[in-house]
Amino acid sequence: MTLLNRLLLIVFGAGLIPLVPAGIFLFYFQARTRRDISSLQQNVAQMGSLMMEREAQDLSRRFERMWDTDAAYVSQAGLERALKRNPEFLFLAFTRADGREVLSGGAPELKRYFGYLDLAGDAQFVKAAREGRAALGQFEMIYDMPVCRLVYPIGGGYYAFAAVNLRDLFVKLRSQRLGATGGLLLSDTAGNALVLSGAFERFKNSEVRDILRRGAVFEIDGRNGPYIGAASPVRGFDLFVVALENRAEAFSWVNRISWLMAFFLLAVVTAFYYSALLFTRRLAGPVTALMYGAGRVSAGEFRIPVSEETEFSELSALLRAFNSMMREVDRYHGIQVEKIFEEKQKLELLVSLIHDAIILCDLRGELLYANAAGKALLGGGGALQGEIEPLRRRITELINKKSLSKSGVVELEQGGEKKFYRASIQTLSAKTQDPAMFMVLRDITLERKIQRMKEDFFHSVAHDLRAPLLTMQGYIKLLEKEFAPEARQSGYVRNVKESSDRLFKLLENILDISRMEAGQLKPDLKPVNAAEFLSSAAESFRALFEEKGVALAVETSGAERTGFAADSSLLRRVIENLLSNAWKFTPKGGKVTASAGTQSGALVFTVADTGPGIPPDQLETVFEKYKQLKAGGEESGFGLGLAISRKIVELHGGKIWAEAAPGGLFKFTVR
Repeated sequence: MTLLNRLLLIVFGAGLIPLVPAGIFLFYFQARTRRDISSLQQNVAQMGSLMMEREAQDLSRRFERMWDTDAAYVSQAGLERALKRNPEFLFLAFTRADGREVLSGGAPELKRYFGYLDLAGDAQFVKAAREGRAALGQFEMIYDMPVCRLVYPIGGGYYAFAAVNLRDLFVKLRSQRLGATGGLLLSDTAGNALVLSGAFERFKNSEVRDILRRGAVFEIDGRNGPYIGAASPVRGFDLFVVALENRAEAFSWVNRISWLMAFFLLAVVTAFYYSALLFTRRLAGPVTALMYGAGRVSAGEFRIPVSEETEFSELSALLRAFNSMMREVDRYHGIQVEKIFEEKQKLELLVSLIHDAIILCDLRGELLYANAAGKALLGGGGALQGEIEPLRRRITELINKKSLSKSGVVELEQGGEKKFYRASIQTLSAKTQDPAMFMVLRDITLERKIQRMKEDFFHSVAHDLRAPLLTMQGYIKLLEKEFAPEARQSGYVRNVKESSDRLFKLLENILDISRMEAGQLKPDLKPVNAAEFLSSAAESFRALFEEKGVALAVETSGAERTGFAADSSLLRRVIENLLSNAWKFTPKGGKVTASAGTQSGALVFTVADTGPGIPPDQLETVFEKYKQLKAGGEESGFGLGLAISRKIVELHGGKIWAEAAPGGLFKFTVR
């Protein structure tokens, strides 16, 4: 979204805030008006039902006073007298309890209309007979006269049936109109209805019954459109007065007012939109110029100022301050560039004096930088000035050799001589540049030669000392027999024997590791049960642990049925070296646990103790020759046990490692 659109949206949104209450008021006005219209219809229907109730009660009272209880009213004279006293009775007849006519009289037209009466199945007659009171209903227009039927039980097993003219009531109710077409509808429960007022459509009996079932206030769909209305029952009679009005007509003035208000709000919104658009365009001009100026600054262009002409004094001050800042940044940028070049020259001089080879290349292997030692390692000036592809292959070869070397030492052929380099490679990721690889290669050829000379010396000394040492141990055994165990000389002899044993063990270790490195020691692989192998190796140390007060636990439940191929005598030395180290570094009251189990399909042996543990930075160093930790503040041993253990495990195709944990923790796997 552009700055202009954002400003327009903010200003326009702020201007729309006052319109929200207006919209809420419009919604409230419509809802309130609809409730008032429904209330008006309910009041009109209730007023009509009261008028109908009074008329029905008046007719019922007339029947009650029409005949004396002692008079023989079921007679022609009584019939004529009742018709004379009640001119609204257009037709009057007496029937027996079975509903059949006994006597009838009234207007000739109605006598012909009704004919001979048989009310046996008439709903009004059945209701009057069941409840013992007047039943009024079945409204209809006969010869343009509104007529309803009245059945009244007069005693003695006789009933009076009257067709009553409701013209006077209709005249009163006809004035109750709702709008131009709305009015009142009078109906009984069967759906027989008469339109009292209004010009709405005629409804069928089933439609009228559906209206009465909808409740006091309802909305229906008619053939001429939707209607709204209200129904009110006539108390004491199964009659209803229904107020009906066309929905569009009822809400016409409300809709007109709503549309006028909506049009007014739209006009306000339109006017405010164009005002906001004009304001934001004037505001966006200097802001856009400021944005383009900031873009030029980020691109390193400081010499093109932004225009300071604007209608807003605050923005003019901001633009002037921005131009001043650009000039200062330009000056400072020039100073910094000079300093960067100076520092670069110093750094290049320093790197060129470093004897280690430093090489910087991209991820494709193309050379980006190399110091003097790096150039010599890559082949000198000729190689660097020739084709790019041979140089890239040379760098790729260095990276591959480093990735394949477990110790980080790579071997290179230079001038017909083998040289060894300890390589370190790191990937450099920069936000503004592509990733690169930084290599440092340190020449350790001389160190290797010195190490080899030292190992050859140790091997020669060990080999030459072995024969006289064996002779000396033979004489020591003879001396042991010369003195009694409790004699003082016997203690001296034991000390000499222990020292000679340690020296002999050191010589054996030196010779063993020399044979392993020379590839002269081959394991004799035979089937071995893991649980039995671990238990046998650990049990030989139990007395030593008990003497020191250290608990020794052996857990083989995870490998009771697991077998593997190994040289048990060689692999036993690994367990013994790990248990010996655990015994040395675990204080009194501690615990050492030796376990065997499977993990991810491989057989894993573990030796854990509750001693001080191994520092995280020495987890790998402890496996180097002549490297050792201190037990109780003093160095113990010669630093060859773990180195020999690693060689033995690797001869079996496995791996041994230490983990940083509370206490010491060593693990190794075999295949």
